[in-house]
Amino acid sequence: MDEFEYKLGDTGTILNPTDQTVPFVDITKVKGLDSPDFRSTERDHEGVDGGFLDAEFEKMRTFTFEGRIITNHINTETFLDTLREEWAPSRTLKPFYFQHPGIAERVAFVKPLGVKFDIDELRRVGSVDVQFMCQAENPMLFDSTLQTLPIAQGVSAMTGFGFPLGFPFGYGAPVDPTTTNAYNGGNRPTPPTFTIPGPVTNPRIFHQGQSKEMVFSITLGASDTLVVDAYYRTVKLNDTVSRRGALVRPDWFFLDKGDNFLQYRADTTGNPPMSVSYRNAWR
Repeated sequence: MDEFEYKLGDTGTILNPTDQTVPFVDITKVKGLDSPDFRSTERDHEGVDGGFLDAEFEKMRTFTFEGRIITNHINTETFLDTLREEWAPSRTLKPFYFQHPGIAERVAFVKPLGVKFDIDELRRVGSVDVQFMCQAENPMLFDSTLQTLPIAQGVSAMTGFGFPLGFPFGYGAPVDPTTTNAYNGGNRPTPPTFTIPGPVTNPRIFHQGQSKEMVFSITLGASDTLVVDAYYRTVKLNDTVSRRGALVRPDWFFLDKGDNFLQYRADTTGNPPMSVSYRNAWR
């Protein structure tokens, strides 16, 4: 996409296209790419002036695009039919792409809320003032490129020692699992998705910087795959069966901005590597 272009879905009509071959939509105003509304709660501080404000989380993000359709009076209605179809309500989320100068192409995952327009005297010359709306359940903005990294299984560190002991003796050094850096180049934490292929028994995912670990009590066969979505907090076996109960230590985490050193462990050895998928996230 070129600068200041917008598109709903992978095959949708580009709004504000550089190639202004009729019919096209000329976007004149965009709302919703600033900070989203925050979910806030206020409480009085008894006995003193002031109070307490909780404003940690964001509400859903609403996008509004205003502009004008430029076409001719013969094919105006056909073009409007196409736009109404593309922006019709959807049960599933759709990617909304936008490209602004100086940054990589970004995406928000939205549900469209339709196209609004009036018919007035401009229609006689093939012009229609138009408004597009959509809403993102997850207010995060992401890079459009999905990053996927393999994480090889490491050897769990062994601690303690047995008796009787011989003196002198050395403690040695623990053996750290293989570590992978999932670098988040955005300006906010981003939710990862982990894919764990079988065969493996009781896999564990460890975030070194946050000292958080997700521990699973499950045995996967060679044809099984466990998908762990940190945003929706779901655990699915073979992409269909919920195995949320297999997560015996639900120490959920997002990837911090910058470096994120991840480790993969299990009760069995020689298992195939798991993978982590994520997008750089922006406010």
